[in-house]
Amino acid sequence: MRDNREDMRAFMRKFHRLGHFRGYGGLKLLVLYILSEGPKNGAELMDTIDMMSHGHWKPSPGSIYPLLSKAVDDNLIIKREDRKYELTDAGFEEISMFKTEGSDKAGSIESILTEIDSNLSYLEDLTEEKLAPYVRILERIGVKINRINETFKNSMKEA
Repeated sequence: MRDNREDMRAFMRKFHRLGHFRGYGGLKLLVLYILSEGPKNGAELMDTIDMMSHGHWKPSPGSIYPLLSKAVDDNLIIKREDRKYELTDAGFEEISMFKTEGSDKAGSIESILTEIDSNLSYLEDLTEEKLAPYVRILERIGVKINRINETFKNSMKEA
């Protein structure tokens, strides 16, 4: 499965600009967009939204499951035998105006570096207490960044 976080963030920016990010309608469109990437069950949808918002918002089962039932009734999604929900053609049509352009650049070096920069900005905003359990991972990341910087500096000297 490809990393589609940048596509989702672009969708969220477009979605927010249109003022639909409040209430049932906003959650419905967000769920449909996530399902356009592939089938998921309700718990996976809640976790995906939690991940996309960096832990700032995780819809409750009381909001997700009634929404899914209504979307099934409205023929926007189907519930498969494996209990995962899948977008129908009507569901794709419902979110077509929110599709982002430039998603073919998702794996480009620029998009990867932009994503890293955004995530580092998020980490800078966290308290030391929240980051403390991840010291070893942060140290490994630091070593890799230093290695990349050294490689870059060396190639600039040779050029």
